Amino acid sequence: MPTLFFLIAIFYEELFLKIYCFGKVSPSGLGFTFLFSIPMAILFGGICGSLGGKKGRVWLIVFTALLSLWIGSQCVYYHLFKTFLTIFSLTKMGMVAGAFGGMATGELILNWFPILMMSLPVICAVWKGRDIIKPRPQKWALVSFLLAGVVVQALTMLLVFCCGGGTLSLRYIYYQAAVPELEVQNFGALTKTQLEIHRVLFGIEPDHQVLPKKPLEEGQKYYPIPEEAKPQAQTLPIDFQALIQRDQDNEELVTMHQYFSQVEPTTVNEWTGKFEGKNLVWIVAEGFSELILDPERTPTLWKLSHEGIICENFYTPLWGVSTSDGEYVTTTGLIPKPGVWSYSESADNYMPFGFGNQFRQRGYRTLAYHDYLYTYYDRDKSHPNMGYDYYGIGNGLELEEVFPPSDLEMMEQIVPQFVNEEQFMVYCLTVSGHLNYNYEENAMSARHRAEVAYLPYTEPVQAYLACQMELELAMQSLVEQLEAAGKLDDTVIVLSADHYPYGLTDEQYSELLGHEVDPVFEIFENTLILWSADIEEPVYVDKYCSSLDIMPTLSNLFGLPYDSRLMAGRDILSDEEGLVIFSNYSLLTDVGSYNSQTDQFQNWDGSPVSEEYVSERIQEVQNRVAYSASILDQDYYRVIQEYLVQKKE
Repeated sequence: MPTLFFLIAIFYEELFLKIYCFGKVSPSGLGFTFLFSIPMAILFGGICGSLGGKKGRVWLIVFTALLSLWIGSQCVYYHLFKTFLTIFSLTKMGMVAGAFGGMATGELILNWFPILMMSLPVICAVWKGRDIIKPRPQKWALVSFLLAGVVVQALTMLLVFCCGGGTLSLRYIYYQAAVPELEVQNFGALTKTQLEIHRVLFGIEPDHQVLPKKPLEEGQKYYPIPEEAKPQAQTLPIDFQALIQRDQDNEELVTMHQYFSQVEPTTVNEWTGKFEGKNLVWIVAEGFSELILDPERTPTLWKLSHEGIICENFYTPLWGVSTSDGEYVTTTGLIPKPGVWSYSESADNYMPFGFGNQFRQRGYRTLAYHDYLYTYYDRDKSHPNMGYDYYGIGNGLELEEVFPPSDLEMMEQIVPQFVNEEQFMVYCLTVSGHLNYNYEENAMSARHRAEVAYLPYTEPVQAYLACQMELELAMQSLVEQLEAAGKLDDTVIVLSADHYPYGLTDEQYSELLGHEVDPVFEIFENTLILWSADIEEPVYVDKYCSSLDIMPTLSNLFGLPYDSRLMAGRDILSDEEGLVIFSNYSLLTDVGSYNSQTDQFQNWDGSPVSEEYVSERIQEVQNRVAYSASILDQDYYRVIQEYLVQKKE
């Protein structure tokens, strides 16, 4: 009886989650979610039944409440952040609650319906506990119940293994890919959590079908050494075969050496070193969207975005930890590992390609700023590790105590700290564009309410545009201060979003577009500002690219030493085909688009595309995801650095 209760409760909550978050349930999602619910129901039901009586009823309520709390939290979290809550994030919830407790309370009130629906199984457990749990313990049944659960779990996993059809098959999603969204859709939130824990503990399995492609000769133990790196290759002098021989007892490192030795590097091009010797101000802007740009309302952002290097097909995909992951992608050229705060995890790693470290070695003053709490997301650890003198609220920045704080106020304070330096490299993470988008909770929206009141939008959309006015004023202040100090002509300004404004619903975002938004691709389309005064005429780039590509692109433009094989992003200005990777393994290339939810590739010109091409792109995505995680887990850049130091000695 308790097993049946848990099965009904879990399956009900999983179905509600799918419908609430995705608006639909696929037949495979329905079937496999039910099957994967059975072992969990057997486990909890067996424990409660073996205890029996009052103890059994107490644990019936406890287990039901925990399940409802976890699955219900996923509903609310996805509704707010468009991503699912992870165990790792839960361990850091004290930090988040301390900073955004009031906002969280507001979201709980707004999301009363899913909370109410998730509470029904708990109410039922309290009300019908005596009918569900027998008065006498059934200890003899616990072992048999657990064995039954193991058998059902194994058979369900075997059934998933048999589902290998399609480019991104159910087998691939379950056993290899790291796609929380598709895992929830097809297998349920509890199974997603199990897979997440497995990835955190054991890493992500790469796809060996794509690379290496060069076959081993008979009797050969190692992959052949690539041809000596040509002068035009963006590489470091790494002998991967020597590394393979040195680390042959470490299977994971050997696999990484083999993979990176086979990655085709990008090469130098006409843009290599174009900005060498210039200063750099690099900004990741909270919730920035190209839809805020207006020649009258935001003249500075409009000017910067319509001059310099203009990427016509640029995207800012949303990753697992929103702001932190968007920042990590942009500044490292790596894909964040699902389930953890990758920037926080990188704090103890060697990060030689971090721009603070790179520019500092060239004699630049390297500074980083964030107009929010200094320790939030452990930036007080990760950003100094990237080579910056880092300042935020609580460490060097004193801003008006409102939320969100003012980007303009930050810019007015910080620019005098570096503008008179001979050479400077400055990184800023803004916050004025942060949700919630209303006039009661958002101080920046309230500050600029009159400036957007005439616009024909609903209040949340107006409030979003209003708070982004503070970013416009901050950029205006930056440009004016640089110009007054005679540094504007020698300074490159780069700005991109950490993510699209997910504080707006799809319907509200559609208001800005003027038509119903495509939530798969269009909602992530954005603008990259890459501006330098010496680019007299706009340079248009039609390659498909994303925030993942910014760091290697800037490395090439500034002539910095880096190895393009060791990054998931690629130089936008190279001749390599474009590739935009989304967290659910949907992708865009210069050839067409692939929607992982439908497992369909659509060529831009409507012509057919070979299955081999699509399969190779998926496998390439898997490898970039897997090896980005391995770089983080194995502190791989330190491994390479130690080798290079030993080689010099």
